[in-house]
Amino acid sequence: MTQMALEECLACGGGLEAVADLGEAPVLTGALFPTRDSARAAVCGQLELAVCHGCGHVQNVAFDAGLVQYDVSYDNSLHFSSTFQQYADELVTRLVDEYGIRGKHVVEIGSGKGDFLASLSATGANTGVGYDPTVQPDTTIAGVTLVQDYFRPGDQVERYDLLACRHVLEHLEDPGALLASLSKAAPEGALFYFEVPSAEFNFGPDGLWDCIYPHVSYFSTDSLTTLVERSGFEILSLRRSFHGQFLSVEARAADGIASRRDNDDAVVQHVELVKSFAERWLSTVAHWRDEVSTLRGKGESVAVWGAGSKGVNFVNAVDPDGRIAIVDLNPRKDGQHLPGGGHRVGMPESLAGTPVSLVLITNPAYYAEIADQVAGLGLDAKVVTV
Repeated sequence: MTQMALEECLACGGGLEAVADLGEAPVLTGALFPTRDSARAAVCGQLELAVCHGCGHVQNVAFDAGLVQYDVSYDNSLHFSSTFQQYADELVTRLVDEYGIRGKHVVEIGSGKGDFLASLSATGANTGVGYDPTVQPDTTIAGVTLVQDYFRPGDQVERYDLLACRHVLEHLEDPGALLASLSKAAPEGALFYFEVPSAEFNFGPDGLWDCIYPHVSYFSTDSLTTLVERSGFEILSLRRSFHGQFLSVEARAADGIASRRDNDDAVVQHVELVKSFAERWLSTVAHWRDEVSTLRGKGESVAVWGAGSKGVNFVNAVDPDGRIAIVDLNPRKDGQHLPGGGHRVGMPESLAGTPVSLVLITNPAYYAEIADQVAGLGLDAKVVTV
């Protein structure tokens, strides 16, 4: 897809209005680097967001796919959190029970390290194949084959009963092309499960740290409905999930292309929310820069808990020099450095015995879990959602 094509809405084909220039950001927030210098030299790209008045879709019109190279160093797994693991387990159980995914074959596009497929296999005695360039070559999961490559429509010919595509569509320059190819070649009766971040959350008061370079698109309920139906699917269910942060779609391929269900009031409200985002983002960044500086002046220490994309986005905006301590439950990140500021990641235990007075988290869904862990470490620190 050419750069010019990104000036048209990827969901409905309409025109776009520029709403936020967030400057440069690391191209891969999930990449890990062995040294601070290599992390600070990570490739960056421009974030210029525009919104469609027709369906509320938001996209980065400055996105350049040539900058993005996924490999095994990329790690966005959330399964080390009990809060997220509970969500994933409940999702798997519901799909297995509600749609009879037992003894079936599952394909996953963007399978990451294989956590979701492993759960589907174990819960429903299913087999599965996952496609992802970040797969660790030596990964072994009973009943599951992981392919260290992209899923390429037309190349994969195995018949499947369920195709899952979670947190992939927002990364694509042309998500409609993938969806249309899937609907056209769908095995009879196959169920499709699509999941993306919710733009209603992304641009709301609790989602300020979700605008990252790998996300070309930010789907609202209306824009996702538009794209999925235009691509030849009948939507069986579309819901907000994981504390309202995701949009989850269950669908089947359908004859013909359905028209978008108009909800003009919701679209207008969403567009207004998006248009207010830049001012809210800038004021929040300024606030936390001042807060961190004030605490340092008092000799107090600040730590950020969570080295996922939201955490990386926050520390790069608030602490570009890479001085704030950041910790994460994922042992694969321990001792690694994050792109942008070069922050070194530690395990939560590394905070024990330190003068940390404030622990910042970027996702309210994890507040209770993290607060309990902070207390368990014996830290006399306040936990605050930023």
